[in-house]
Amino acid sequence: MKRLRLQMMLVLVCLLAAFSSVASETHLLKAKVTDIEGRPLEGAKLFLYDSPVVRRPADFISSLSNRAGQVQVQLPPGKFWVVARYKVDGKYGPLLPGDRHSGEPFEVDMTGQTVEADFAVADIREIGQKKRAGATEAVRLTGRVLDAEGVPVLNSLVFANRSKDITELPDFVSAWTGNDGRFEVYVASDVTYYVGASRQFPIKFQEGSGRLIEIVCGKIDIAMDINLAVQ
Repeated sequence: MKRLRLQMMLVLVCLLAAFSSVASETHLLKAKVTDIEGRPLEGAKLFLYDSPVVRRPADFISSLSNRAGQVQVQLPPGKFWVVARYKVDGKYGPLLPGDRHSGEPFEVDMTGQTVEADFAVADIREIGQKKRAGATEAVRLTGRVLDAEGVPVLNSLVFANRSKDITELPDFVSAWTGNDGRFEVYVASDVTYYVGASRQFPIKFQEGSGRLIEIVCGKIDIAMDINLAVQ
């Protein structure tokens, strides 16, 4: 009887050890964060999610990247969607003028012991310029962002998206507005866009904060003031 009990205890100990080993298994994600010119960026963080839905608190957040732009984070096995962000003030929260973002989430498969990835982050102005460079037969949408009283809105951005569903990065986005509320965004022609404005990035979009406009192929400039509820 004692012998049987001892054998059962040994089996239980082995099972617990095996479970502990599996539960504690982690893999290393090694990343390098650079600016849009390819220069290493110190002080950036990786935000990691266990699904493509990234408009929510991150499941894991890395430490700050070092002077060489390098950052590491231990993760359990599985797939993760990663974005890199840099905030001038070093705090959490929505991105503001001067902050940088890597754009759409990058999928990594953490089934190997070590996975390496590179992330390039850009501010809103740089993203807008990159979008403009990629557009064919680009049309310039320009005007002002005004509040309900008709007063220009400082530090807002205008986005143009082919659908109402905004994820991390719209199809086209302007730079931050100045004191005069003026914006400029280049979009591809002959497309209908949903246009809105926001005070933060990634875009926090709500119904009623944008409206459909039709971009007519062949027009050089489209000038308009956007009277929207700016969030």
